[in-house]
Amino acid sequence: MKRFASIFTALVVAATIAFVPAGDASAQSSAALSIVPKKNYTIEAGKSVRDTLVIRNLDSERPLSLTLSVVDFTFKDDGGTPELMLDADAPQTTWSLKPFITLPKEVTVPPSESRTLNMSVAIPAKQGAGSYYSAIVYSSGTPGTGNVGLSASGVTLAFVNVPGTVKENLILERFGPYRLATEQKKAKYLRLMIDNPYRVGYTLKNEGNVAEAPVGTITLKHMFGMQTQISDINPQSSLALIGQTRTFVACMGIKDQGENSQSNAKVCDETFLWPGLYTASIDAYYGQNGNNTKEITGTTWFIYAPLWFILVFGVLLVAIGLGVWRIVRMTKNKQRGVRGKKSALRR
Repeated sequence: MKRFASIFTALVVAATIAFVPAGDASAQSSAALSIVPKKNYTIEAGKSVRDTLVIRNLDSERPLSLTLSVVDFTFKDDGGTPELMLDADAPQTTWSLKPFITLPKEVTVPPSESRTLNMSVAIPAKQGAGSYYSAIVYSSGTPGTGNVGLSASGVTLAFVNVPGTVKENLILERFGPYRLATEQKKAKYLRLMIDNPYRVGYTLKNEGNVAEAPVGTITLKHMFGMQTQISDINPQSSLALIGQTRTFVACMGIKDQGENSQSNAKVCDETFLWPGLYTASIDAYYGQNGNNTKEITGTTWFIYAPLWFILVFGVLLVAIGLGVWRIVRMTKNKQRGVRGKKSALRR
């Protein structure tokens, strides 16, 4: 198994921008702000990196006044939904970059112009190896308080990988066919399915000190030996961050969105499965450069029984039951006939 060159390039958390529109400069529209959504660095302990932040004002009439701050973020569910920690008294996380980042606190960008701000990230000499991350928040006016989603502000996510020997420990908590959440139903692992399954999920808990992006395969085996293999179990290259319990979802089949689609994105497609009992096995790997690759294995079972199969199976059971009843009845009638003949002979 190849080592991962850099898991941070696989980050799929997209920092969106959504300021509330208003008529004054203290509440600029999100359409006026253009920023870089993330920064990734590999910095050895005792060294630093100098970089720049480019902020562009897309509004051709009004200046854009921003306050910059560094806050930590965490996740509010096992699906990877991020959450900024904006409270002034919010405790600093163990993975925080706040003490290591230096940048200006305010900036004003004239209409249709951009400003380049200098920033630096300095890692202390005795800082341990692992993953560290925080968010640079761009707020028009006075920032709010309370934990909010990343979509509530313009942000740049900053990630640093400090090389060295790290603690890596992903624990498999759940595994099996998976139904995504809808307006009517919650996300759920499934054992008995009537509809042909589209996805397989697995939930990992990260008890290490480094973010991990698992790769590997999942194999589904029918009770009569037919096999289906999922070769990409982390299609979005998603991360399990430090202390996070995250559910990864892989498609059983993949298809293009179609010729009319403006993107090259692929979506889950239905994969034909024979009805019956299945066993599923996962064989996943993870690991940082310079550290041993680790393996995750697990097995589970599920039953796929579509309605047509249940109906056919039910008809067969009824037919078998009727056949057995007729055989039993015929056997009893023959036994009665034999006993009757024997009684007549005795007379």
